[in-house]
Amino acid sequence: MKYAKYVFFVLTLALVMGFNAQPAAAQQAFTGHFTLPAEAYWGATLLPPGEYSLIAKVDQTSAIHEVSVKGDGIRSSILTCNMLAGPVSNHSALELEQINGVNVIRQLDAGLVGESFRFAVAKQARTGAERASAAPIKSVPVQTSSAY
Repeated sequence: MKYAKYVFFVLTLALVMGFNAQPAAAQQAFTGHFTLPAEAYWGATLLPPGEYSLIAKVDQTSAIHEVSVKGDGIRSSILTCNMLAGPVSNHSALELEQINGVNVIRQLDAGLVGESFRFAVAKQARTGAERASAAPIKSVPVQTSSAY
């Protein structure tokens, strides 16, 4: 009988914690690699031509998503909060725009997870302070590895 209060307290605490627990959320990660044929801005980072890998963390419970790129001694991340609505093709690609004669990575179509991410243009690219290659590039295919 003297343990009845203790047992009741432990059971009540367990019940309260169970009702307040957050549901588990699966976080997907889109991974892939690409070859950049000319210099281009990734946010504020000027990427030289070469091989790169990227990872996009896709958490459906969060409005902000992180997309990271690394390669050739460079690591850079961009936070994006705007996933584009509408259908996305099954093909994965980076979309580039030329702004003031500078190539800028503007969008990632992650076909494997069915999402598109739009990136802001950094001030350096808008002012053309560091000139990247003047050769316009429209799209760079992304080879995917795994989705989870």
